[in-house]
Amino acid sequence: MSKRKHDPELYADFASRGLSNYQIAAEFGVDESSVRRGLRALGYQRHLVPLDIDDRLQLHLDRPIKIEGDLMVTADWHIPLYDPALVNEVIETGREQGLTSLLIAGDFFNFDALSHYDPKQDGAGLAVELNESVAVMRVLLQTFDTIYYLWGNHDARLHKALGFSMKFREAMKLVFGNLGREALDRIQFSNLDHCWLDTGDQFDWYICHPQSYNRAPLSTARKLAAKENAHVITAHAHHCAAGYAEDGKKVVAEAGGLFDVTKTAYLQRSTTHPNWTQGFGFIKDGRLTLKSPGWVV
Repeated sequence: MSKRKHDPELYADFASRGLSNYQIAAEFGVDESSVRRGLRALGYQRHLVPLDIDDRLQLHLDRPIKIEGDLMVTADWHIPLYDPALVNEVIETGREQGLTSLLIAGDFFNFDALSHYDPKQDGAGLAVELNESVAVMRVLLQTFDTIYYLWGNHDARLHKALGFSMKFREAMKLVFGNLGREALDRIQFSNLDHCWLDTGDQFDWYICHPQSYNRAPLSTARKLAAKENAHVITAHAHHCAAGYAEDGKKVVAEAGGLFDVTKTAYLQRSTTHPNWTQGFGFIKDGRLTLKSPGWVV
């Protein structure tokens, strides 16, 4: 009888189920040395943890969106508490610059009605917010071919309210379902709070909506620039600023927002946090332009 009568892959399959060499040999009617040689030929080693953990446990994590080329960058709209005049400036700037891709770096929605904070703002209920957001998105799709949409902490209030029964991406698709399949195919939602932009420059751009907040403008962006070895644009803090990382090479910025502070009841309370600053930007030919009421850099 041949000592290599059976495919060694069969031996490995039984070994992965916990059978010893002698048990496998008995199963296939061969001697133990045949099993041992077959497993050795495959490189199968019982004392090492199998490397196929991702397939065995289904540990497949989301990957960040990767964008190439020119991009309009916005964040922190907080609809329905937004500034339509500033949104129109975004649209007109996009058309003037020939930009066909738009990034919403989190918090397109305010979702005050879904927060655990009290009191809720009158006139900014959930039905009003959903209707207005869908209407604004429909207008944006008339100018931009592709819209990229990152996780934002206010947006995430929806799938949290749903008990995390669906991922963020699916919750957003549900909200914008009335736009139709063709429109939804042009919106790329991400379960992650960041994306990458490749402009062919020495450094890629890392654009994110971090959960952390720092009252000092650009401090979070500078830390991320060192960590990610990239140009960085951050949202969430409602600052609008631009500068360099500590190495003096990478660009760092905070995108401001398209919110309207005069409509936001939360800001009527006393707070030592810095005032919110409007703004948006675009990256064209690898260079960042940042626009805020009163200045452009």
